[in-house]
Amino acid sequence: MLDILIKNGTVIDGLGTPAYHADVAIKDGKIQKIGFLGEPSAETTIDATGLYVAPGFIDINNASDRYWTLFSHPNLESHLHQGVTTIIGGNCGSSLAPLTTGEIILNIQKWADTSKINVGWLSLREFFEETKKKGLLLNFGTLVGHSTMRRGIIRDEFRKLSDKELSQMKELLKSGLKDGALGFSTGLNYSHVKIAPQEEITALVSVLKKGQIYSTHLRNEEEGLHESVLETIETAKKTEAGVEISHFKSVGEKNWPVFEKCLETIEKAAENLDINFDIYPYDSTATVFYTFLPDWVAVGGRAKLIENLENSELRAKVISELRGKENELKKIVIASGNIDKVFIGRTVDEIAENKGGGIVETVIDLLLASEGKLIGFWPALSEENFIKALKSPLSLIASDGAAYSSADAKEGFLAHPRSFGCFSRILSRYVREKNILSLEEAIKKMTALPALKAGISNRGVIEPDYFADIVIFNPELVKDMATFENPFQYPIGVNTVIVNGRVALSKGQIKNRALGQLL
Repeated sequence: MLDILIKNGTVIDGLGTPAYHADVAIKDGKIQKIGFLGEPSAETTIDATGLYVAPGFIDINNASDRYWTLFSHPNLESHLHQGVTTIIGGNCGSSLAPLTTGEIILNIQKWADTSKINVGWLSLREFFEETKKKGLLLNFGTLVGHSTMRRGIIRDEFRKLSDKELSQMKELLKSGLKDGALGFSTGLNYSHVKIAPQEEITALVSVLKKGQIYSTHLRNEEEGLHESVLETIETAKKTEAGVEISHFKSVGEKNWPVFEKCLETIEKAAENLDINFDIYPYDSTATVFYTFLPDWVAVGGRAKLIENLENSELRAKVISELRGKENELKKIVIASGNIDKVFIGRTVDEIAENKGGGIVETVIDLLLASEGKLIGFWPALSEENFIKALKSPLSLIASDGAAYSSADAKEGFLAHPRSFGCFSRILSRYVREKNILSLEEAIKKMTALPALKAGISNRGVIEPDYFADIVIFNPELVKDMATFENPFQYPIGVNTVIVNGRVALSKGQIKNRALGQLL
């Protein structure tokens, strides 16, 4: 007897081939047969008439670990409701392991309240054991984060590594890879790793073996975008590693014109290198506030940042260096952080007007009030550039978001709507409404391509002997509902989500728990 029989659906296999009508038989967690299968007996039969049957979406750039919702929301609801069945953490240089001491978890304090976190692991193997206990509903894999390791070796010091320290980092990375990490990531725009030279990154990427990914948050996504792209390409050339550029974008309207040049540079390099990039379909970033400050302010860590901003002479210097950026800063919406909830959802401009102060001064005051822990939505991206990237054969779809629940609407913060709507928004706005991509090509960018990039075998494609991670959706109804004002809304049009051969979600209701596997 089959475990699940999906009848009368239209199959999109994930490989970009044309959709076709077929039944899908599932047994022992895997796809057994595809075709016109008659009426075999099955414990569960799903009538998919008028619906599309696709591989479960793979979010190769997920932030649920560093936002800690991996543990606080083990059902990962906002991603499950979109049809996501696998998430990859450890991105942008921050992973939850390996750690040199438990206090290194402070590396994620800009995203999560680390005062409520008890760390019971150091190695990646120990972290996986703790994760198993949480019973994740979706599959989870992780990269090893460069920032996490670097902070583990030199704490908050802002300097180059010694040869001995670099060797220690290599050993940490090797141990993480041995314990099952899928690769290595960097977040080169963050204050405590901006000093890291390309030679350091290249030495670490060289540790990777074939099939292990190097993912990078570029050193500069604004005026230095092209130089940062060239740096990443050079690393790829020197190491021959598979490279993934995280949330590829050009930030700030004055920098939008350089995006096409950067895209062409990447596509040219990809003729000889294994290089891709992921993108999300929104015109605002979720940005850590302190990254708007001059680099020198945060040298020495968060405590030093606060000390510098409280110093009247240094505060005046910061104000002077930020002059001219008021038009960009004033549009930022306060989203979350260690701050009075009255500020959440308001722009810097609105807050400045109410306080009677200047834009730059208000940004500094907000950072002080939040003890440096503040995230904002910055409307600094171009949809036109996004569409150019979406059309590229090198692009993958990824949320760069953390998983939440609709119940979080009462918690007094705003999540970026990508956490609830990224994949559904692609299918509705860019496939059905704008006809930018075919449905088959869009699904490929969410399934087979990220699986291949991350080195995940037997997932991301509907074929016999592949794991039965499947989403069933209505192509005419699927739509994201989350907005920046009200992000805590699940999409519509997703009928059923199957994880490892068992129904995880059916008609909006969670049916089973702890179905995920560690990858």
